[in-house]
Amino acid sequence: MIDSYEPIMRKIESWLKYDENKPKSKYYANSQEHDEYRRNNDLDCILTGGNLYADTIFSLWIPLRFVLVRINGYSKLNKYGKVGKNIPFLKKISPALEQLLPTENETVKKLIELFELGQQRCNVMILKDRKMQLRGKEPYFDYMPYFLYDCFDKGEFSKYFSGNDDLIEWIHEQKLDMFFTNNEISKNNIIDLSGSGDIKKGVPLDMNVLLDNYINILNQRKKLVK
Repeated sequence: MIDSYEPIMRKIESWLKYDENKPKSKYYANSQEHDEYRRNNDLDCILTGGNLYADTIFSLWIPLRFVLVRINGYSKLNKYGKVGKNIPFLKKISPALEQLLPTENETVKKLIELFELGQQRCNVMILKDRKMQLRGKEPYFDYMPYFLYDCFDKGEFSKYFSGNDDLIEWIHEQKLDMFFTNNEISKNNIIDLSGSGDIKKGVPLDMNVLLDNYINILNQRKKLVK
């Protein structure tokens, strides 16, 4: 495996290690055990001193999946198992990254850059409430513009703020201003990062547009977040 893939390999290995060693019990049966495991093993928590309110801004799995599918197609990927962030699939694609993600491909170069930035503090925010981590599930799938949109007014996540002023204060505090046109925070100024034309659709028409936008935002936050 050539060194270029190191950021992607590092993340895949961390996903595998986390899932293979996490508590086997259900969360509701022993929440303290699960919380302690996450506090000490989840990268978001580690980068924020064990803060359980920490959450990834840009999921790295979703861009990886997009790029894998667009370069190879499902017919080829299905030979490695069910496409997903699951242990069998990740273990099988790890030795094959050179074939699946050729580094001469410009999109792959951007993906590698995103993986390097995406494992740093600049890709972590502190949520107001841990229940907001539901942003990782349907229909949001960790797509920040959609998540931020539903933090305003009567959106799904607005209940965690006392009003838009409280939300704006949190956005400033978490250094998320760059998600808005000219850093002017309002529901109508959220930037369409995927280039889909719909703030609620995170699937990009051009993968390079999404990657460039993600990289740009993380580089901006890197200068602001310690």
